[in-house]
Amino acid sequence: MSGTFTSDAYGILLGHNRWATRTLLERCAALSEEEFHRRFDIGPGSLHDTLTHIIGAILRWSDRIDGRELKPSIEGRIPGSGQPMTRRTVQQLIVLLEIACVDFAAVVERARPRLAEVRTWTFGEESCRFNVAAAIIHVTNHGMHHRAQCMNMLKRLGKPVDADLDELEWQVAGEP
Repeated sequence: MSGTFTSDAYGILLGHNRWATRTLLERCAALSEEEFHRRFDIGPGSLHDTLTHIIGAILRWSDRIDGRELKPSIEGRIPGSGQPMTRRTVQQLIVLLEIACVDFAAVVERARPRLAEVRTWTFGEESCRFNVAAAIIHVTNHGMHHRAQCMNMLKRLGKPVDADLDELEWQVAGEP
């Protein structure tokens, strides 16, 4: 599943998700700490929190799809404040992204024979049924949704992203 010019749909989704999220993180490296943590009225509230949320979802869904016990969330909040328990640097988030994406790619490879399998996952009090294929696609669509919020935040900071960060841009960039 590696290589920009793969014709495998999952390879494209996973490669693009990794590249686009990393591209935004690299763009955030030029921000001040105040800008990286500035609160906005969209998404999880800041670039830091939104990018952490994207990575946290990859980690959680890797565990779910692979049938593993859920690891503790990387998105923990201080009770009553909404503030993250852990503030990470852009570089720390890049490392977490790489770990999450490598693991998710391995999970997807193991899941390929079971893509049509319908599973029930519980979220709080609610149980939902999805097939494995939809869960995998959800992870990449979820990332795209929140990356759009990050692009909006960067624009509001006066530091707009000068690319669409879509799958075609990924191929133009020639990223693995």
